Amino acid sequence: MNAIDLPMGLRYGMSIEEYHAGLGISKTGLDDIERSPAIFHALHIDPNRPAPKERAGQLEGNLAHCAILEPAEFSKRYAVGPDVSRATKAWKEWEAAHLPFGAVAIKPDQREVAMRQAESVRKLPEVREALARGHAEVSAYWNDPETGVLCRCRPDWVHPCGESGVILLDVKTYSDASPREFARQAARKRYQVQDAFYSEGYAFASGLEVLAFIFVAVESEWPYAASAVMLEDESRTAGHRAAHRNLNTYAQCLAANEWPGYGSAIQIINLPAWAINKEQPE
Repeated sequence: MNAIDLPMGLRYGMSIEEYHAGLGISKTGLDDIERSPAIFHALHIDPNRPAPKERAGQLEGNLAHCAILEPAEFSKRYAVGPDVSRATKAWKEWEAAHLPFGAVAIKPDQREVAMRQAESVRKLPEVREALARGHAEVSAYWNDPETGVLCRCRPDWVHPCGESGVILLDVKTYSDASPREFARQAARKRYQVQDAFYSEGYAFASGLEVLAFIFVAVESEWPYAASAVMLEDESRTAGHRAAHRNLNTYAQCLAANEWPGYGSAIQIINLPAWAINKEQPE
């Protein structure tokens, strides 16, 4: 999966489809390696793998991203249909007569949610300032110095800070955007790995220092509350170690063309401590 002739550096204007179909390991790939190399191979390399399915909430997340990061593009990418069921004749007639080529049809309430989420995010002063200048969806490519493997990332937003540094922002839609709950979500989704992988990789690809990585969380239900958070240093260090552990595993599997799974032998497991303690006698 290395691309010898692929120029390293930044790519502006690359479509998300082109990015996802491209070479190099991404944070998603690192997460799959964490599950097992066999899972990674099945999802990213196996020529017989099925086409990826759209995840639940994926469209709503895309709408929020566009409304927050690229509001001028919203009406070009999405066309708002009538407030009727998609199964009705009225909806199908509208699609046939009014849906622009290449646009995605959405319902009025979907647009309304995305607009309210964008408003909520822009009420955060520092985030609003960062979004006032910069670039959305910048694709970055670099070779990991330790393993030599091709890597890629795509920050949601890059805010320039003078000639030598940038701030990266990543938008997350979630049911609870409170910092306390987002910390739990970050641990489950390994956002510390994203922070480390993106910050280090974008610096390699651009030659610029990444001064900060900010997660912007916005809720998916009314009142669409938003918060901006950053990981503290110990969490970022843990993310750096995990990312490089995954990269080393990937590099070894790539070199040997061996992709082990969970193991073929019967394994003894332990229940979590809380489950055992629950059954202790009074």
